Amino acid sequence: MNNKYFTIQQASEGIWGAISVPGSGSLGNAAIIDLGDLTVVVDTTNLPQSGAFLRQTAEQLTNKPVKYVVNTHFHGDHVNGNQEFMKSEFISTVWTRDLLSDMGEVNIDLMQQNTQKLINSLIQVRSQQRGPHMLTEIDYDLSVQKTLYDAIPSLRRVIPTITFDDKLVIKGTKRTIEVLSYGGGHSLSDAVVYVPEERTLITGDLITNKTIPVMPHGNPYAWIRILRRIQKDLKVDTVIPGHGDVSTPARIPEVIRFLEETISYVSKAATSGKSESYWLDQGVLKDYEDWHLPQYFRWNFRWLFNSMLIQNNR
Repeated sequence: MNNKYFTIQQASEGIWGAISVPGSGSLGNAAIIDLGDLTVVVDTTNLPQSGAFLRQTAEQLTNKPVKYVVNTHFHGDHVNGNQEFMKSEFISTVWTRDLLSDMGEVNIDLMQQNTQKLINSLIQVRSQQRGPHMLTEIDYDLSVQKTLYDAIPSLRRVIPTITFDDKLVIKGTKRTIEVLSYGGGHSLSDAVVYVPEERTLITGDLITNKTIPVMPHGNPYAWIRILRRIQKDLKVDTVIPGHGDVSTPARIPEVIRFLEETISYVSKAATSGKSESYWLDQGVLKDYEDWHLPQYFRWNFRWLFNSMLIQNNR
């Protein structure tokens, strides 16, 4: 089960997190659930290669083939390994399915161009950095993006065939999964997987552990509402986040606080009269400088800053 892409962390009885190794290329976490008579995998990581190891690991841990794969949202680091599970059935929200379907076949040239642009952008940002943590994190990210670039010619789009709106329940002989969606927050449509018997929640990127949440494809206000609803509706002891180690529900208020403080900070910046570049030069928001993926705070800031400027000028 040892591989360079992820480490296995047991979250609770019959449930494991496949936690991405920084810089390896897998990027997003996945989860493996033994329902007793069948096996479920949640998300499939960023690469076909890591997806293949994930499937093999799930089969070894549960002694069964993977019956269902749940895609929590449409981002590549959670679906690019789908093609390694072609004997499984894929589950997502209706909107996630439609988003993946509308993307069509993988456009190798365009995807490689976009990945190369990101690599170039990261190299430029790196040249302006001095802090060792930021430099390490950017180097991890450069390794991830270069590995993805090389894998793009082998990527195949796999579209979920089982869809749901709000809730889908699968009962196994040992435990149950509830696949739930409260709409879009991190992306245009997010799902979580809840195992009530083990009080364990697999969250996709709605919850991260000490990792900067990426905001530009979503709605941070709706994201906060979704997390508050999860706190209210579900009894959770263990969380497998989209990024970072298996943890506790203490991560939920932590992400809420990050989102609220980012919104407040950018709102102040947007009404300050100072330029975007001035604010970007201030670096990562205080108290979050040591989180993983700090380079993506720039993305969040730029997207939210420009959105607020447009609103303020209406």
